[in-house]
Amino acid sequence: MEKFSYDDAFPEAMQPRGTGALNTLAGYIRSNRSFAERAEVFVRRHASQFDIIDANQTDLTVSKSSLGFGGLLVARSVGLIPAYADFNRVARKRWKEGTSARDVIHNMLTLPRRKRALRDVHASFRHADLINVSNCDDLNTVSNLMGYKDKVVYFPFGLSQSRLQAFSASRQSATQRLKARTVAFIGMWNSRKGRRDWPRIFEALRRLVPDARLLILGAGLPVEHVLSDFSLETRGAVRVVSAYQSEELPELLGSVTVGAFPGYLEGFGFGILEMLAAGLPTIAYDAPGSRDILGRLMRPTMVAAGDTEEFARLLAETLVLSEERYTKSAEESDAVARTFAWREIAIQTRAAYVDRLTRLRAK
Repeated sequence: MEKFSYDDAFPEAMQPRGTGALNTLAGYIRSNRSFAERAEVFVRRHASQFDIIDANQTDLTVSKSSLGFGGLLVARSVGLIPAYADFNRVARKRWKEGTSARDVIHNMLTLPRRKRALRDVHASFRHADLINVSNCDDLNTVSNLMGYKDKVVYFPFGLSQSRLQAFSASRQSATQRLKARTVAFIGMWNSRKGRRDWPRIFEALRRLVPDARLLILGAGLPVEHVLSDFSLETRGAVRVVSAYQSEELPELLGSVTVGAFPGYLEGFGFGILEMLAAGLPTIAYDAPGSRDILGRLMRPTMVAAGDTEEFARLLAETLVLSEERYTKSAEESDAVARTFAWREIAIQTRAAYVDRLTRLRAK
């Protein structure tokens, strides 16, 4: 197996650069260059070496014949680009996002890239032999609404056995976790993942459980920036970890009581899966990417997207569970997480690819 990624295509873009307006502009220009063009060159040079090429949506947008490739071409969606574009339009209307001078400039500079992505996702799907999506909503969209029918397969992502063991080993006892009264959220601090709703959720939660605390992991923004979204009354109960190393996450979640993800759209809910693997009962919006994972739980843990009061109520209910009920819920979370085992998903994916390749060559 070989890989060809952005840093292979543009090694010079990975070098450290200066700061300032000119360097920022240069960064936008570099980001607008087409990775697809260099990916096509790579495939043409090495096409005869491969039986299967698995390319992210928009990365290969031309026919196999023009690439000189006779094997199986897979287009993979880790989050359907048109769906993300639809959400951004909703966010602009609902929360008036993108209206600041900085946002307007950013949108102008990235417009060519965004337009090209929307165009290229259709081209990549059209030329592919198989389309691999990571959630059931995207499966329905690409198969039925976009019309690709049985050309589409659904395979989720997962966790390795060693990763699952790391989460298991870091868990504190149910007694300690219930005493902590802490809610964890994993994700970038943006509206798609619930930034606009979190202040209302946390205020409602604190009315129900006054000593509840919130841990925000991987926000990707300065601590002060994130805290400024919360009221002065609740800010002291919020802890923000802007970034962390992957191996640190099991320990960070070890003493948490409950997981939460009020996100509106995910390609695949990795944060949710990691919280479940940590043995955390987890509450989320009933939304693409989240429902594929939490829909496997027996206990209802999803609410309508945007229903902050009901979200807070479910969090509060979980924070004050009896130790017996909490332990049972934690065990179910762990069991669901283990159904997303990387090895099994890889075996199933390989089988689907080989089957489609065999049928392709039999024509």
